[in-house]
Amino acid sequence: MRRRGTKKLWVSVCAALMAAAVLCGCTKSGDGTKETSVKAAAETIKGPESGDKAGDKPEDKTAASAAYPEKEIQCIVTAAAGGGTDAMARAVCTPLEKTLGKAIVIINNGSASGLVGMGDIADADADGYTLGVFSNTDVANFVYGAGECDFTTEDFTYIAGLNTTGDILVLKKGTDMNGLEDFIQKAKEKPGEMTVALPSAIQNLSLDLMNEKMGIVTTGVVYEGGNKVLADLLGGHIEAGILSAKFISQAQEQDLNVLGIMLSERLGTFPDVPTFAEQGYGIANPAIRMLVGPKGLPDSVVDVLVENLKQGYDGEIRDSVSGIDEEPALLTGPELDAFLKEDFAMRKAMLTK
Repeated sequence: MRRRGTKKLWVSVCAALMAAAVLCGCTKSGDGTKETSVKAAAETIKGPESGDKAGDKPEDKTAASAAYPEKEIQCIVTAAAGGGTDAMARAVCTPLEKTLGKAIVIINNGSASGLVGMGDIADADADGYTLGVFSNTDVANFVYGAGECDFTTEDFTYIAGLNTTGDILVLKKGTDMNGLEDFIQKAKEKPGEMTVALPSAIQNLSLDLMNEKMGIVTTGVVYEGGNKVLADLLGGHIEAGILSAKFISQAQEQDLNVLGIMLSERLGTFPDVPTFAEQGYGIANPAIRMLVGPKGLPDSVVDVLVENLKQGYDGEIRDSVSGIDEEPALLTGPELDAFLKEDFAMRKAMLTK
């Protein structure tokens, strides 16, 4: 808020005090008129308390958000329509708006791979009417790996993790490699010659972790999305690919060999896919898509959203998320904070080395 002129304010105060003093001097005892003290007059027109900006009314965020939400909410999705992040946002927000009683309008802004959309969320008013959906991997990649970035991981309020997923390693159709050990052996025989397709640059971290933990050297080739990686795997044009767990069903239906998932535990939705950890390679690169807001979102707003999410994850939201082949997993409060603290530290170490 702009600072109003303090000089004008104090001129008004002094004038009022003088007027009150004159009234007091003119008042006669017993004439039925109440005496008006200078102190009372000053209290009536008292300016802002010490420490507040002159002329500014202190903001009461608790009162402002007591009836939240009072109007529609905008949700910025940092990806184009039709992708995994967009599908997750709609799977959560469509049921959520029913319990909140106000519309949630999805705004897709995937410009610069989501960088612009994240900036819009960070710059929004912290009133609860501009939220967003992106993943821990997305924001960490920009902050720690992309160079110039106008925001940090601390410029957001992390309301809730919505799902849990991880990348998978898939072999091409018709390969002579029967399993993970065959893949590792072949990669070791010809260091750097085996190519691994990646749906985006973000999967470079998964590739680096895989190479490090398996003691191999493979070369990543970045594609424009998982569907194109899957198509080339089916066509036998590439030897292996890293995909998100969302593609497990399609890969299995096409008889592709899914070697493992980069999580500490198997997904409940795909219990037949082993983790790399249980195969002796401690590769964990968990990804969660999150409902977020700008930094400084009032606790009362966060509480309303979390409470409604908890209701939804006991019913319609859980079913909706499962319906898009994602693992529903609501993570909030201290548990979410602890996860992100450890996760961002790991990604910072990997992306800045």
